[in-house]
Amino acid sequence: MTTTTEDRLPVKTCLGFGVGTIGVSIMLNTVTAYFPAFMTTVLGQSPELAGYLLMGSKLVDAIIDLLIGRMSDHTRSRWGRRRPYLLIGAIVSAASFLMLFAPPVMTQGALVAYMIAALVLYSAGYSLFNVPYMALPAELTEGFHERTRLISFRTVFVSAGQLLALAVTAGLIESGGGGTDGYMRMGLVMALIIFGAMMATALSVPTTHHQPVEKDHVKPLSTQLKIMWRNRPFMLLVGAKIFQFFSFASLATTGLLYLLNVVGVGYEGQIYWSVTQNIVMAFSMPIWVRIGRAFGKKTAYLIGVVFFCGAALSWLPADETITMTGVVVRGVFAGFGSGAIILMSISMLADTMAYDRAVAKEGREGLLSSTIAVIEKVSFALGVAVLGVVLKHFNYLPTVDGQLVEQPESAVFALKMGFAVLPTLFFIINGAFLFFYRLDEKRIEDAKTA
Repeated sequence: MTTTTEDRLPVKTCLGFGVGTIGVSIMLNTVTAYFPAFMTTVLGQSPELAGYLLMGSKLVDAIIDLLIGRMSDHTRSRWGRRRPYLLIGAIVSAASFLMLFAPPVMTQGALVAYMIAALVLYSAGYSLFNVPYMALPAELTEGFHERTRLISFRTVFVSAGQLLALAVTAGLIESGGGGTDGYMRMGLVMALIIFGAMMATALSVPTTHHQPVEKDHVKPLSTQLKIMWRNRPFMLLVGAKIFQFFSFASLATTGLLYLLNVVGVGYEGQIYWSVTQNIVMAFSMPIWVRIGRAFGKKTAYLIGVVFFCGAALSWLPADETITMTGVVVRGVFAGFGSGAIILMSISMLADTMAYDRAVAKEGREGLLSSTIAVIEKVSFALGVAVLGVVLKHFNYLPTVDGQLVEQPESAVFALKMGFAVLPTLFFIINGAFLFFYRLDEKRIEDAKTA
């Protein structure tokens, strides 16, 4: 389904596209936020091991991302290029998520092997769905601002997904005692939601009219990569995304541990913070759509970065005297800023895909979205692994069955750096890349007619 610049997509199309991101958000945020805590406070493993396991699975799966992107670009089926992958991804994602948080009782060596297998399967399921999913906005509409509108629906569902991933999960874990039973209950409920949300998108999103290039006209991968390298807006966005994902990985990995061990608000604080942040993010969408239309997508993004970094730095002086009001206020600013970051970064990505299609004369959205997926996984993997090593070096004390102990000052310092300072530094570098980003509606239209 393609549109002219003036056409508006039906609301049902926007909703059908957007709902799948609930599953994506749960897959990404829950595993990043809870897997280190699950390993270190329930299974008695070191944060270093948890970091290495996440890093290894994501690095291996980075190769799978490129294969899926290229395959989906050239797939021919009665359901279009993307839908078969969305369907398979929904099934694999739900099954692997449950595996991660409901491991059987086993020895340490067997547990490590089990977790490696579960994480690789999890990463493969995530890629099978997310790579073609990220290619859809550039195919569903040709409208420069209509893409922002479409993705604003997705961002609202991101808020719902993050609420489930960080708040509802915390409630489920806490209601199950905070130990093995709590995590198993959470894994089962979230796996069912993942499956339902992803299947809803796979079955409802319309088949696009961007047909795959004939086999005899497909350019070699090396040639396609050279063309992609010459897509300056896309490469600048890649550089910015690397540090955006570094920042998110640092926040997600240390967030729950910070709330548990530094400010002492625990799972309740996680619920208050996540609910506030995501409600504000959802309701901020009309504001950011208007700002993006009036002042440009890049400007709106950078304004969001300022709000987000201010909220992150505000955690630095926090201690156990913090109130839930303080948690909520930080959630308001973080939610408002992250709304712009998520909405505009994905909208700009779709713009670079449209620009690439105009320049390359070939629909390669899968290749570009898989490249971003690789960047996401490698950045997250390195961020999680490095933070795991740092926490061990600063003497973080792991526990079992959800118990908490008083952490040494060195570990508290490391958690503060990971939750407040590093995310801000990474976003400063992120902004430096976007300073040189120049892609607007006129440039895309000029490329189409060149």
